[in-house]
Amino acid sequence: MTAFFSLVLISYLVILAAAIRGWYSVRSSHLESDEQKRMMTVVIAFRNEEKVIHHLIHSLKNLNYPKDILEVILVDDHSEDNSFNVVESLIYDSPNFKVVSLSEGRAGKKAAISQAVEVAKGEIIVTTDADCQVQVNWLDRINDAFKNDTTNLVFGGVKLTANKSFFSSLQAIEFTSLIGSMAAAIGLGSFIMGNGANLSFRKAAFQYVKGYEGNAKIASGDDEFLARKIMKAFPSSLYFNNEAEAVVSSRPIISLKHFISQRIRWASKWKYNAFSTSGATALYVILVQLASVSVVISLFRVREGMLLLLSILVVKLLLECWFLFKVSAFLQSRWHWVAFLVLQFIYPFYVLGIGIVSQVGLYTWKGRRISN
Repeated sequence: MTAFFSLVLISYLVILAAAIRGWYSVRSSHLESDEQKRMMTVVIAFRNEEKVIHHLIHSLKNLNYPKDILEVILVDDHSEDNSFNVVESLIYDSPNFKVVSLSEGRAGKKAAISQAVEVAKGEIIVTTDADCQVQVNWLDRINDAFKNDTTNLVFGGVKLTANKSFFSSLQAIEFTSLIGSMAAAIGLGSFIMGNGANLSFRKAAFQYVKGYEGNAKIASGDDEFLARKIMKAFPSSLYFNNEAEAVVSSRPIISLKHFISQRIRWASKWKYNAFSTSGATALYVILVQLASVSVVISLFRVREGMLLLLSILVVKLLLECWFLFKVSAFLQSRWHWVAFLVLQFIYPFYVLGIGIVSQVGLYTWKGRRISN
């Protein structure tokens, strides 16, 4: 069994090397400035965000993009707090902003985005999350990404802005790995995951693939399912925006309970991806974590082959550090050495635990009880 897990880790080293190559491929591509400005509609679905959404709205109001070709639609997903009134009070002086309530009988982020897209004036639809902040040239860099008429969907970088807590630093490192993996896969001409906090797509492409039809009732995956449908309909039309000005900032989750609920929600779509690249990747990640735990245990139980096992773990550590440090530098996310090293020990157990729990039972998100 140890020999099998050692082979799994060796294959993982090869994949890590490929990921580094994919990342450099993404970073080496040049995004040309486009003088033609396209009509943009920024869509934000929100629920129970009265305490944080003002940060996003202020950053959107400061965007360096022509107001006459910019529309912002905020869709309230049946908030149970004062979010709607808070948003209304923040946008009263911005005629190109509007807040609407999600229609009765519809619920969830996909429904909210779909409702906004139905009435959007923009050629390009841009989505982010209510707990994010954007940079002043965010839309300019997204506009540049659509200069090529064959581009139909663009993902951008997202960083977690760690505060003084060690828990937030752990989240920032882990989140960096997700963004790096997404970008590296795109650089290699593949797709394994996405992030709706910095996603843009052509309205025409969304309508052509009929939006979220076929997966609308799945709580998560507004980014991944849409990207996969658009890629199937329009091959080679997906792009990762490698401009630093296109990076969006998000906030770490304060409580461990809410963090676990979020990760369970993200992982809950794995079973719907079972026969896709994303599903295979998720299963492989779980296998790698099992192998990591097994090999570490073997170091204390056997002497034969100990040098080989130790060498595999050291190379794994160095390659992961190299990859994550480069991605972190691009995102301008604060690097935390202790958090990186601690994550090496707890990550296998975290992934295995989330992977198991996400496929069974209930979880709570934004005040809703969701069944898998």
